[in-house]
Amino acid sequence: MARVELFARTEIGCVRERNEDAFLVANIATGERGLRPGTTVQELGIGVTLIGVCDGMGGAAAGDLASKIGAETLYDTMMAATPLGDHASAREAMLSAVAAANRAILDYARSHPGKRGMGTTLTAALVYGHELYLCHVGDSRGYLRRGRALTQLTTDHSVVGQMIASGQLTAEQGRSYEHRNVLLQALGVQPVIQPELVHVSLRAGDVLLMCSDGLTGPLEDPRVLELMLKYQDPVRCCRALTEAACAAGGPDNVTVAVARFVGDGLPIPQGREPVTPDRASHTLQ
Repeated sequence: MARVELFARTEIGCVRERNEDAFLVANIATGERGLRPGTTVQELGIGVTLIGVCDGMGGAAAGDLASKIGAETLYDTMMAATPLGDHASAREAMLSAVAAANRAILDYARSHPGKRGMGTTLTAALVYGHELYLCHVGDSRGYLRRGRALTQLTTDHSVVGQMIASGQLTAEQGRSYEHRNVLLQALGVQPVIQPELVHVSLRAGDVLLMCSDGLTGPLEDPRVLELMLKYQDPVRCCRALTEAACAAGGPDNVTVAVARFVGDGLPIPQGREPVTPDRASHTLQ
């Protein structure tokens, strides 16, 4: 039976005074959440896996609370949409959940004036059957490792991300660009958001990595891939990645979630079959 094995880990890093990141791991077919046996190993086709990574912003304006609200609202809204009838309803549920998270943070900030300015990124993954759907706002990231290649599935919603996408900067130049941390959108900042929805058909042996920029800031993609290849078990891989980010200076909170897809029933990749994500932006309010 095809299954997903997953784990997640968050660290405060070496510089920040508190952790404003949050993650979510859940099986929305059963409602179970957290790092429990029923969520860290799920049979594909029976379980419906939901993973979320949030990177709060706002400092004293409660970035940690924004990330928590984002993760909680994602879970609650997806549970309310369960059972998912088909792939179209799975996609719509993800978009609705991200829109609900945006509204929840906005509403909280409006009713608590001292929290104005709070916000969070959100990268959410839904594994429905053998299909992967990611809904994404901000500069946290989703990657898929297939074989020895690592593909970034999401696009950074930042000044640097836009410049790289348009060819104005290379990825290497972007790492040292002066305004690399300026976001173009996040949850809880504006009533209208434009999340990116990414779809990938999974193959046997694929490994999903979701992370805050506390990982991708200090570590370049080749180093991330090296550690993912060295540590196949999601628990050990999460530990290795977070510890490597801290060893590289740990300038920010670092959160990672790793999901490995194994077992009979998943299609076998054909040779060096590339990952071909289908991306679309949606305007939501």
